[in-house]
Amino acid sequence: MSTVDELIATARKNEAIARNLFDIEVAIMNITRCSDFFVSLVELVRDKFEIEHVWLTMADTPSNAHFISSIEGSDQPEILKRVSMIDFLQATQSVREPILVNRELKRLRTLIPVSIKNEVASVALLPIFVDSKIVGALVLGTAEGGRYDPKKDSFFLKQLAVKASVSLACVWAREQIGFLATRDPLTRLRNRRELEDSLDQELSRHARQRENLAVMFIDCDDFKLVNDTHGHDVGDMYLKHVAFHLDELTRKSDLAFRFAGDEFVVLLPNQDQEGADVIAARIREHLVNTPLKVDDQEIPVLVSYGVVSTEHMAKVDSKILLKRADERLYEMKKRKPSAQQNTSQTA
Repeated sequence: MSTVDELIATARKNEAIARNLFDIEVAIMNITRCSDFFVSLVELVRDKFEIEHVWLTMADTPSNAHFISSIEGSDQPEILKRVSMIDFLQATQSVREPILVNRELKRLRTLIPVSIKNEVASVALLPIFVDSKIVGALVLGTAEGGRYDPKKDSFFLKQLAVKASVSLACVWAREQIGFLATRDPLTRLRNRRELEDSLDQELSRHARQRENLAVMFIDCDDFKLVNDTHGHDVGDMYLKHVAFHLDELTRKSDLAFRFAGDEFVVLLPNQDQEGADVIAARIREHLVNTPLKVDDQEIPVLVSYGVVSTEHMAKVDSKILLKRADERLYEMKKRKPSAQQNTSQTA
């Protein structure tokens, strides 16, 4: 039978654990980005409970792609262990409760980073859920063989798993709301409002660092003809096709936007006029050589562009840049016949 002193010691220990869980919950509940959430969660758990190894194991599935890319794009990508869904389910046996293991760690070998597999004697695996679907697990590993004995009560570990899951769901929702507020709903490119903010930021950096900034204005030559001939559903596919390739053909530092209708804008930081012209010509050529395929039909993708760089401009602001790029775009359009004109001439 426990003595009074033992009961008091246990109560104080439980109180300290509860306080740590509360501190973790407060710290992560207001985070707005998944990448920050995962890094903070791992660091807090490691520090608050003095655990040598804490990491996230994620099932490598399309539905987890955003979470995985968020961690890999953070400043601590090593906290992620990617596994196949089959390996994850085999190791966890689809259990939705915390798993404590201090013997037969082989069953979890695929979930433990190779670099620490010889340093871990006991493991606690805490499933994380979003919208009732398991996305992975927060894993705690230690050299103390008795720390995560399966016979021990996992009440506080369950609490940590629930708090992590609920907080992640909130962060995910906030991130999605923020994403949708700055994105064009059809193409998923950044929208015009985001263009205004991004252009001001890039111009501010240009002023501070004296780096060139180029703006590319793109217009689809015969989008109305595509809509009239093939219908608006194909027209939407056409715009998404252009948007996809704009995103694929530009650098990570470049920013692509849907400006309005069939018009797009690309910001090219640290790019002079000559380099920006080369990029624009390459994009146009790629689109010409990559028609939109609908059923058994190929629909040509023809665009015009106008490019302007800050390198030779005495006065620079967002309106001037966009206006000059737009003017050069229409200079190109005047020099080339439309597909409709070509069809008439051929007939």
